[in-house]
Amino acid sequence: MRRRMMSKRFFVGISFIFLLSGMAVHAQRGGFIGVQVGTSAQKPKLREMEFNTDTSFCFGIRTGVKFGAFAVELNYFQAAHNLDPIDFLTFVWEERELDYRYWGADLKFFLPLVLIHPYLTVGYGFYSADIPGVDKDTSPGFNAGGGVEVHLGKTFSLLAEGRYHHVKLDIDASELKLGDFTLMGGVNLYF
Repeated sequence: MRRRMMSKRFFVGISFIFLLSGMAVHAQRGGFIGVQVGTSAQKPKLREMEFNTDTSFCFGIRTGVKFGAFAVELNYFQAAHNLDPIDFLTFVWEERELDYRYWGADLKFFLPLVLIHPYLTVGYGFYSADIPGVDKDTSPGFNAGGGVEVHLGKTFSLLAEGRYHHVKLDIDASELKLGDFTLMGGVNLYF
């Protein structure tokens, strides 16, 4: 009885893998380039000081290669946030603009259905922050998220994704932690 149950689970597991592999055959393949626009919600933290969340417009570009259920892409985006401390006495960064950029590599895993391709993504790259008149820094960091890509023909797709970004930067000899959530929409052109 137990052996039959294990055989049944093994058969279901193997069938699921073949089903995913079969769907991967129908996935869009090839190189792509795209643009993205959206919103960036940033919550910086410095030592014991906290800031209000600032939401800002962001934009960027992406390029990569999609093969089967996977894609590797190079991604760039930038946003400009305002620093707004919650409690402060004399803080020199008050009401300053924080120019924020990311460029890095992302790996995506797709569940390629017929037209709609939901995906999970993880990325690693370099984050840059510049507070004019104070300091700037570039440090490595990571991000993770998910999204969906809708294919409208062989060469065009629409996409929407959300990602959480995490990085620590040294600004003015202080460790500034940036937690940032981006929600982006865009288009990809396949070639």
